[in-house]
Amino acid sequence: MKKLIGLVLLSACSTMNPGSSGSGDDDGSGGGGGGGTGWKAIPLIDDGNVQRSGNDLVTGIYFASPDDGYVVTQGDMGSFGDGGAVFKMTGSEVKSVAFSGKDGGPSELGGVDFVGIDPTPNGLIAFAYSADVIESTDHGATFTIQKDGNLAGIEPLLAARVTASGTTLVRETGVVSTSPSAPGPSASFTDVWAPNGAPPTPNPVPANMCQGGPLGTGAPVTRSSVYVSSDRQTIAYTSAPNMDPQICISTDGGTSFLPSILSGIPDASTDGPSKGIAFANATTAIIYAGNQSDASGTYIQRSTDAGKTWSPVALPSGISGHAVALNGAFFAPDAQHGWIVGYDFDATHALVLSTSDAGSTWTSEELASDYKLYSGFALDATHVWVGGEAGTLLAHP
Repeated sequence: MKKLIGLVLLSACSTMNPGSSGSGDDDGSGGGGGGGTGWKAIPLIDDGNVQRSGNDLVTGIYFASPDDGYVVTQGDMGSFGDGGAVFKMTGSEVKSVAFSGKDGGPSELGGVDFVGIDPTPNGLIAFAYSADVIESTDHGATFTIQKDGNLAGIEPLLAARVTASGTTLVRETGVVSTSPSAPGPSASFTDVWAPNGAPPTPNPVPANMCQGGPLGTGAPVTRSSVYVSSDRQTIAYTSAPNMDPQICISTDGGTSFLPSILSGIPDASTDGPSKGIAFANATTAIIYAGNQSDASGTYIQRSTDAGKTWSPVALPSGISGHAVALNGAFFAPDAQHGWIVGYDFDATHALVLSTSDAGSTWTSEELASDYKLYSGFALDATHVWVGGEAGTLLAHP
């Protein structure tokens, strides 16, 4: 049965930063196992009678400062069917369940599973599905759940960006929707891009534009395949119409998307869309994909012209000849330090690739965890967190 996913607002006054790496010497325990050199494992806490630790999939992490953070999850393994949760944490400890998704919402009869968490001008948004919004105006102490404007779907959100000028939602059904206001009961959303619709938006879709919308990359639902800039004007997503891998890019807030056709993709790749896309800054970005059955199908490519063209970069020697999954990527605010998280099937360990030159070169590190990583966040070049299966949450340093 398909799991369902929703939309959450928390309160915080902060700005968003994407990922990083640091150093330390405590490998910790709990959660999805120990971390590895310099990584400390942080266990989740339970949610009433729902055991989150050792079960939930950690899909999103956000920190406003080294000791002021949030983690969002999807129910998995022993918590499957109970939805996920929003956790409040310090840099080294999960302190409380800020919101439980086990009871669903106005539009959701099952549990609420979260895809990610980002700041807004008035707080934070933990996004899940499109029809409902959960809001806190006291930094996560209390919440209300209510309808999100005129939206009716319970399809997962791949991205949700809120600014002073409005809201952009990217839905897994291939739709980009915008509102001139913040999410909430009075919001009015318009579908500005839906090439897979019947009829499509725009109608017809011009021949020079992308012919497929943002459909994600399968289960579990993550945010890896979509990027929305802080001003909501640049939107990019991975796509592969007719098995032709490309990156679709909008610079007008989602009204139009032009394809950037990829070359140099390994023959052993699946011919499907790249697993993910991440921007270090307005002009520098990476795309990536792993292959769990054929090592030659893994690739990383880099752009320095805002995604118009892409060039392959060398994979780190540590994963040479290994079958790997590359599941998520993020950059630090310095736009130089960045990470790709995933799993090494040959080594049977969690995997982190890191760069300190904006994606030009990469090194690999096997972590002492048996579970796949899917998410991460870096407050700066010395404070980084990653998360994944079985409640895995690791801090560095």
